[in-house]
Amino acid sequence: MIDPHYNGTGRNWHAVFCKPRQDAVAETNLLHQGFEIFRPKTPVARVRRGQRRVALESMFPRYLFVRLCSHGEDWTPIRSTRGAIGLVRLGIESPVVPDSVIESLRRRCNDDGVINLAGAIDYQPDDLVDIIDGPLRGYRALFKARTGEERVVVLLQLLKHERKIELPDTSIRRA
Repeated sequence: MIDPHYNGTGRNWHAVFCKPRQDAVAETNLLHQGFEIFRPKTPVARVRRGQRRVALESMFPRYLFVRLCSHGEDWTPIRSTRGAIGLVRLGIESPVVPDSVIESLRRRCNDDGVINLAGAIDYQPDDLVDIIDGPLRGYRALFKARTGEERVVVLLQLLKHERKIELPDTSIRRA
């Protein structure tokens, strides 16, 4: 039986399971061993000591992708690589991640492998949202529109009047 994800090159993408918060360590060590690696990252806003900071984190925490040859390549070093636990397995098989999935992710990445998810969540007009960041944190509002790739307009009941307020889209989440 022919694998439906076989791409004809003999090289397929597989997922590697990593130790907690060791994705970058595993990536670095696998790259040093000559493996082709893909670990998409995404900016994540964190508040620490009252300061809002943006950090890059793995889009898939504890996982990265490695391109391996189906025949003749020794995969055993992956298990003993610092930061990695081993290939993701279903029984004795390591499932293939379709090239189309990897290419779709790569198209959304910038040159540093960062995928910006801002604007990825589609809100509909009049969806109820919670404001989760900034001076209006804790208020509930109605989503009205996007003003750009990273900004939204919400309708907020404030001081017995409805006010249209423009915010970064990372400041809201679906209620």
